[in-house]
Amino acid sequence: MFLASIQKLLNYKSEYLMTGFVKGLFIALPLFLLLVIPFNLYVESYIKSNGYTYCNWYTKPSFRSPDVWLKNDKLCLQNGSVITSDIYGWFEMHNEQGTEPTLNELEAFIKKTRMELGR
Repeated sequence: MFLASIQKLLNYKSEYLMTGFVKGLFIALPLFLLLVIPFNLYVESYIKSNGYTYCNWYTKPSFRSPDVWLKNDKLCLQNGSVITSDIYGWFEMHNEQGTEPTLNELEAFIKKTRMELGR
């Protein structure tokens, strides 16, 4: 598409390139749609096989919010859903340090953060 745009700006008309692009698009789009679901299922099964579980309390109802996978399913607390961004940072800090957080640490962090934010 980029090449076709440059050719259009330079007034270079090549019907062969444009038809090739359209044909390629008609082949690539269905192929992508057919492969995206099996690939997502493969990734999800790989994550589950490594001991992670899906935590839906930390995700927002938005379409663009990330999925949260935790090794310890006890860390998936409902009362943390209000301070999602703070919890992401807290988990990221523990991940960078290479330490595994405990349930008591998480509960204390949620309680402290909620009191600071007044929620």
